[in-house]
Amino acid sequence: MSSSVNPSDSEQLTTTETLKRILRLSERAVSLPLKHSNHRTFVIPLALALLDRGYNPKSLSDDLWMKLANDKDRLEHLSQLIFPVDGSFHNVSSLSGISPVDPLTWKDVATRFQRSIFLDELHDWTYSFLVDMLIPMKTKGKTPTPSEVSTVSRNQPPLKTKLIRCDGWFSVVGQVLEKDAPSQIIPLSTGSGRLQVAHIMPFSTSKRKPLRNLLSVFAGEDMEELLTGNNINDPSNALLLDAITHEAFDSFEFGLEFQNKRYFLRLLDASRPPQQLLWYNDGDEIFFCQESQGIANPSALFCNIHLAIGHVLHDSGIAGLIDKILQDEEELNIGNVEGDYWLRVSASYLQRELRGLQEVDDSAIELDHNTTDSGSEDDRPVTSRHSISA
Repeated sequence: MSSSVNPSDSEQLTTTETLKRILRLSERAVSLPLKHSNHRTFVIPLALALLDRGYNPKSLSDDLWMKLANDKDRLEHLSQLIFPVDGSFHNVSSLSGISPVDPLTWKDVATRFQRSIFLDELHDWTYSFLVDMLIPMKTKGKTPTPSEVSTVSRNQPPLKTKLIRCDGWFSVVGQVLEKDAPSQIIPLSTGSGRLQVAHIMPFSTSKRKPLRNLLSVFAGEDMEELLTGNNINDPSNALLLDAITHEAFDSFEFGLEFQNKRYFLRLLDASRPPQQLLWYNDGDEIFFCQESQGIANPSALFCNIHLAIGHVLHDSGIAGLIDKILQDEEELNIGNVEGDYWLRVSASYLQRELRGLQEVDDSAIELDHNTTDSGSEDDRPVTSRHSISA
């Protein structure tokens, strides 16, 4: 049977490009809402932003493909749904060994996808990234207390001291002078202030296993060890910033790109640049560690992951929606939310917090086994995981 597709339709595509093309063709035809708290957006723009601007699109698309085809019957259904457009899908590794059927146009493919059972899986996959990665990454975190960083040796100087030793008394981004700098250091026109430690990957990441799991998918490598223990509070995961620039960084108004062994400032929200960055241009080079070479520079991986998350937030339009969700939750915590609206906001907030607590450390499991092996079956504690639906 001859194909009616255009020559461009018969090209060999990767899994990532296959999924992106289907989603783009479905974007106008499918209104698939994504709701959290009292706010609503749509699935497909966020899914496309993840596959377009994620740090490792291949890892993300492979993960989505696995969710869409999570058993043999679903894989066969999915393969029949999209394979082939003039035989063009044989390079998709997940479909190896499946014989071609009558060729389809890409419009046929999108229409079948829109009518299929896979939209629910697409919704759940996207919702998970919204609730378990994007919102926690954008949530303003408090400065960790001494007890929270007690795993760091007491013989080591505080993180802020290390950063000052490395970069000097001025913030590298913003050029603000630390208020406690020696009197002989002359301030610049940018002024002085109390500089703060800004974690590139939030300190709370060390406590949220679902967030670490999704960051591993987003990055295409295991982030577990990198984001726990001493690593979360290491100079490689920190910048020294004034309060205004710190807030702008946490809000993904700007990020840092590491490329060819150099750092570049990237303005993610050029319409509202932070006050201390008004004299910067997008792409300006930033120079770290001018004072001491014995302390690690900001992690290239962490900087680029943070920047990629910023691109996803802004390209999908989710950044503003998350701001509204977090504002609702702040008002909830200070008692300004009432009635049915309170119920919706509090339920979504509790849901996200419970999802973040779905973690049982291997060490705790091992300890539990060691301390209960000698007891009777009835005396042993039961460890359960909460499964919360979207």
